Amino acid sequence: MNHENWVLITGGAKRIGAYLNEEFAKRGHHIVLHYHQSEEAAIALRSKLSEYGIKVILWCADLNDPVSIEHRFNKLLTQVPHITLLINNASVFEQKSLLESSLAHIQNNLNVHLTSPWLLIQGLLKQQKPCQVVNISDANLAHRYSSKAAYFISKKAQETLTELAAIECAPNVRVNAIAPGFVLEAVLNDKVSSQTNQQRLSGKDINVLERKVPLKDLYLAIEFLLNNHSVTGQTLQIDGGSHLKCPPYMSKN
Repeated sequence: MNHENWVLITGGAKRIGAYLNEEFAKRGHHIVLHYHQSEEAAIALRSKLSEYGIKVILWCADLNDPVSIEHRFNKLLTQVPHITLLINNASVFEQKSLLESSLAHIQNNLNVHLTSPWLLIQGLLKQQKPCQVVNISDANLAHRYSSKAAYFISKKAQETLTELAAIECAPNVRVNAIAPGFVLEAVLNDKVSSQTNQQRLSGKDINVLERKVPLKDLYLAIEFLLNNHSVTGQTLQIDGGSHLKCPPYMSKN
């Protein structure tokens, strides 16, 4: 393995991002651990990842401030010799209808899901070295939820970003996405305990296969995209079939 290879996962200090960082660390990849407000969690995760004998650099950047992204990313590249994989994972998810959404709310969703990932892809290409991009989408974009309008509109725009970037970055860089469905760890909120959520949701509430998506399946999907050199511009639905039939939990969450 090339020990100059680094992985950058946005929103990497908690939940899905933290899990993916650990999976890559286990396999010997160095980690750029991105966070914004979760400094304590990032520091704790850095200690854990360092036990795998790899290097970890903390990178604090506000994706809701795209004006600062280019400068911060250029500075990062002075510390890291070669980012081989960018995973645009960071997300905001707030329940507001289309008519209720303020300008700040709309812009926040666009900045985090579209503008900053766009700028990071541009920055990654400036390395002029082999690399790949994987965007984290959402399987439930197949359905319509006006109560989460800014989230779904900005995520749909990210789908187009994946496709257009795959065209412009070819032939040396591949750009793909995965679209998770119900990942229990990712939808819990501070107001409801894990036990309560598990009691409230039956298998039929979740997806066609009637079971949550294991975090391991997300990593395996990314691993497939990284290793199959003929795939670009694709979004893999890792969702137990929830894109086929609107899952009841979406109306409850």
